[in-house]
Amino acid sequence: MRTQRQSHIMKRYFKFQILALSAMMMSFASCSDEPDEPTQDSPEEPKVENVFPAGVPASVNGTTITTNDKGQVTKIVNSYETIRIEYGTFSRAEDFNVKATIVDDYDTEIFYMQTNSQGFAAYVLQVYSDPTAGEYEDGTDTWKFEYNKDGQMTRLQRSESGDDFTITYTDGNITKVVQIDGDNDRHEFTINYTGGKPNKGCVMEFDDFFGIDMDEMGIFYYAGLLGKATKNLPTGIDEKGSDGYNYSETFHWEFNSNDLPTKFWSGDSIDGAITWEWK
Repeated sequence: MRTQRQSHIMKRYFKFQILALSAMMMSFASCSDEPDEPTQDSPEEPKVENVFPAGVPASVNGTTITTNDKGQVTKIVNSYETIRIEYGTFSRAEDFNVKATIVDDYDTEIFYMQTNSQGFAAYVLQVYSDPTAGEYEDGTDTWKFEYNKDGQMTRLQRSESGDDFTITYTDGNITKVVQIDGDNDRHEFTINYTGGKPNKGCVMEFDDFFGIDMDEMGIFYYAGLLGKATKNLPTGIDEKGSDGYNYSETFHWEFNSNDLPTKFWSGDSIDGAITWEWK
């Protein structure tokens, strides 16, 4: 039987099907009727060096990352999609200062982002459409993020799924995540660090490390847009559901000679391992 955590991981491979089904089931507002965006105080331009002081990885899971002369990530490319990131002023119902466009074989998604005074995304309006499937495949999604004084994400709220994640830190590490889903069910994740190495590369995989379902947003961590990393690398996770469900996984890591992570997988199977390459 597929576990709840495995279901989180599998969602990334069925993005198109999920988006299409969600869009058909929901009625979306026009631009003029979009939900009110929160006003961010003194939005700061994102700076990758704030998140990756030693430099952004050259590749994540085969995805290549391109930066401009300011060190900002402008392009992310893998075998199935291309992401272009622009910085400036982009106006819809409100002004946004980051715009990211994802194009793949199925649809186009645009993420309009407002950053906070730390340079991290605080409010995101996601607009997606499938040009081959008709008007009912168009839709929007909103994301709201909160961060602590150290620039680490402490809360995520998403309109499409109704998920609300609260993230707790101890000594710079995520130690507990509480998810209240769209059905008001509670899931609690406890993250273990016993024997874990320092997070020298500042890597973060929200879904796989912490049970935080980020879908398409997750890759924007590597553009410096989703806060700072944990101090150490996690070594396992325990999940408890409100229905008495319990599940645990052990994490496995490989490193290069500089103690930078090169491979991560969970459980007994290395299938679906996440890989990193460094400059």
